[in-house]
Amino acid sequence: MYSLACLREEFPILNECIYLDSASTSPTPRRAVEAMCDYFYHYSANHGRGAHRLARKTTEEFEKTRDDLGSFLGVPRDHLVFTKNTTDSINHVAHGLKWKRGDEVIVTSIDHHSNFLPWMALKERGVRIKILPHRNSIIDPEELNPLLSKKTKIVAVTHMPNITGTLQPVHEITKIAHDAGAAVVVDGAQSVGHVPFETGDIDYLAIPGHKGLLGPQGTGALYVADYKDLSISNHGGGIVRNVYLDSYELLPPPAQFEPGTPNIPGVIGLGKAIGLVRELGVKNIHRHETDLGKKLRAGIIDIPGVSVYSPDNTPVISFNIDGLTPTECATRLDDMERICVRSGMHCAQPLASSFHPEGTVRASIGCYTTEEEIRIFCDTVNSLVSRST
Repeated sequence: MYSLACLREEFPILNECIYLDSASTSPTPRRAVEAMCDYFYHYSANHGRGAHRLARKTTEEFEKTRDDLGSFLGVPRDHLVFTKNTTDSINHVAHGLKWKRGDEVIVTSIDHHSNFLPWMALKERGVRIKILPHRNSIIDPEELNPLLSKKTKIVAVTHMPNITGTLQPVHEITKIAHDAGAAVVVDGAQSVGHVPFETGDIDYLAIPGHKGLLGPQGTGALYVADYKDLSISNHGGGIVRNVYLDSYELLPPPAQFEPGTPNIPGVIGLGKAIGLVRELGVKNIHRHETDLGKKLRAGIIDIPGVSVYSPDNTPVISFNIDGLTPTECATRLDDMERICVRSGMHCAQPLASSFHPEGTVRASIGCYTTEEEIRIFCDTVNSLVSRST
């Protein structure tokens, strides 16, 4: 693994602050930014739209990222659809499946809104929504059994909720769902790139580019194990082989799911960022982030007036300080030591509001976080508590 000092050279923005908001988005590494600039400066053309050299170069670099992501995940490249983000990926599935009145979807109350609202919206089409319970942000796969029926079409679950960072047994859930004839959609927003992970028998995996993969915002992907049940929900240029006045012929997937001009520079930058993650090694990243998460949690859990909601062994620590709203706490941490944390509901209101009516403060660690930054954070929280009492 890179030395931490060398790694931080990839992220100039880390000289400006103590960045503990990696669960929201990661800084973009220098190599990804340079690759995007290289595209704009030297071969900026459209993807798959021409025979000239710039178009060929663009298509080659864009599709290389599909190769890189497929290799990283251990899945065939043509089972990866590029999207804008995790939200877009999940909506591809929610809007691409054929629904009939009475179909059922099982969701959880620990999920991000991205893996909650697309399914809840199906209620308008007569789809029934069931809620899979949790205990301390952990799902027991056995509790899925009573909810399953012959009408269950989808089980949607996060691999790691963005408030507590607790890893969920998604493969056990998948087996139980498959035995009942249901497909599984996994939100991998907080885990892919952070945690060693195999897709296994998962039917759909939603992936962001801008979190654990260190890529730019506006990039993401959807892994589809089998396209047979998924229809396209957006139409336009680039998805067809032939168009006639009364019909059209679609290209094979994944092309038929990627209409219009994609985020070409973003996807090219994503490929370079994935290269950095592979050089670091996901096992090393997971160990580093988890170790620092333990130290952060241990450093604040015994401070009087601090409530910590995340368990041990996670790089995502949510907490509150008595007498301060989450937003007041986050603002003061920034003012005092340029510490950047997230506050509020974290787009996961059912879970966040169960801890506090206004949500939580969330400190989340990345591969670039240092032990010294954790020490400063804990000292600052301690000082903030002292000022507030």
